[in-house]
Amino acid sequence: MSIHIVTRTLIVLGAVALLLGALSCSQQEAAVLEAPTYYADTIVEQVRNHVNQGYEFLDSGNTESAVAEFARISELTKCGLIQEYHTACVYGRTGDKDNAFVWLDKLVANGYDKAENLKYDSDLESLQEDPRFDKVYEDAKSNAATLSAALAAGMPEYAKAETTFTTEEEYEAWAKSQSGRIRKHSMFWTSTDYTKARIDLAARKLAALRQLKAGDPEYDYLLERVREAAALSSMYEAWGPVTDLTMKEVGNYKGPNQSEVDFRAGLALSMKYGEDDPERNGAFTQANAYLAKVEDGTDYYGAAQALTVVNQLRQPDADQVKLAAELTMVADKYMDEKFAYRVISTQFGPGAVETLWPLALDKPDLVDKAISLDDYKGKVVLIDFWATWCGPCRAELPNLVQVYNDYHDKGLEIVSISLDYADRVDKEAYTKWIDEHDMNWRHSYDGEGWDTPLVKKYFVSSIPAAFLVGPDGSLLATGEDCRGAALAESVEKALGSI
Repeated sequence: MSIHIVTRTLIVLGAVALLLGALSCSQQEAAVLEAPTYYADTIVEQVRNHVNQGYEFLDSGNTESAVAEFARISELTKCGLIQEYHTACVYGRTGDKDNAFVWLDKLVANGYDKAENLKYDSDLESLQEDPRFDKVYEDAKSNAATLSAALAAGMPEYAKAETTFTTEEEYEAWAKSQSGRIRKHSMFWTSTDYTKARIDLAARKLAALRQLKAGDPEYDYLLERVREAAALSSMYEAWGPVTDLTMKEVGNYKGPNQSEVDFRAGLALSMKYGEDDPERNGAFTQANAYLAKVEDGTDYYGAAQALTVVNQLRQPDADQVKLAAELTMVADKYMDEKFAYRVISTQFGPGAVETLWPLALDKPDLVDKAISLDDYKGKVVLIDFWATWCGPCRAELPNLVQVYNDYHDKGLEIVSISLDYADRVDKEAYTKWIDEHDMNWRHSYDGEGWDTPLVKKYFVSSIPAAFLVGPDGSLLATGEDCRGAALAESVEKALGSI
């Protein structure tokens, strides 16, 4: 996946947030965490508009205007990361490697620490064979090492809640409001600053929840600490030092929910290292030892079984055929369990769609008419998950429009599922956007972003994500077969069966 900095933090790091200021609550442990910079809502909105406008210019081939648009961001804020990253993407996409590396060098010198973004951003793909790229990548990884120092003291424990609540609904509303603010500001921050901010929020949430739950015999404070630590990273990235932080909380746990804690320990160890790290296999062995302790009949047993098989599949000497069959059986048995689904969807991905097909397409379109795959019997339909904020989606759009125009009269239909957020692009703005870009096919929009229910059903973990369905309802193609020049080939082949 490749999604630009404005939203990548959103997809990868998840949705818990905070408003940092001077810490008004007392602390039992850990030093005060330095607050990232926050901006007025008007500034955030202007920055977002400049980013969107910049990519509009880039998509239309106006490189000079795109660069100028991104330069305006640094005029508004003290943060150079946004201008530097997006300007590098402009030159990367247009093949101007020298200028691209000028901006990438500035980016990492300014503390940028999201090394994997550099590797997987399609706009930077042309740079990866250049020997200069390795240095930029390693510098970004070195910057990320500051996260280990930030987590070394462990998660703070605040003795007193700075905000008190009388109901869980009030507490949840507060947490949600904090989430919205960090989502808007995450584009300004490094991963280290983002994580430090989330740790502080986790401690404040724990203090508030402990006060709210005072006297509740079911409330397990130490379990909540494990949960909060494990929530600091997503299941789409290497956890690194977040694993160590989580395991520290696991080691402190004593209570009645040991199976959940063992599962979260197994998950943390499974996710500690990146794909190419030689330490990964040893961590899988440690993880599976914890997963084996999860008791049958608990909410986490199916998830533990699934993750055990996934870890075994990733070992270099794995029997891929045998283990894939085992994973299919686990999916069939535990698919309806929330945590098992989460493991399978994030770690097994599109393969789950192929295994479990057919999947329903039960969403209303823009005029609230129900969408069903039954509507398209005898035709070829492309189900397209995308968002207006997704740079790679917009880069793919001219090709998608061309394929639709070339093959619609021959039996091709497209249904686009929007992952836009209502607080950024409302339904009216979305409708205007697709009209302006000639996306003259059916769309579904609910404003829920990654929380759109079909994301879960179709195991979508990155966008653009497309699924080509044949006239008989069979799944014909996914992934790279539905992008670029391969899309037209896949569509033409599918139409040949009509």
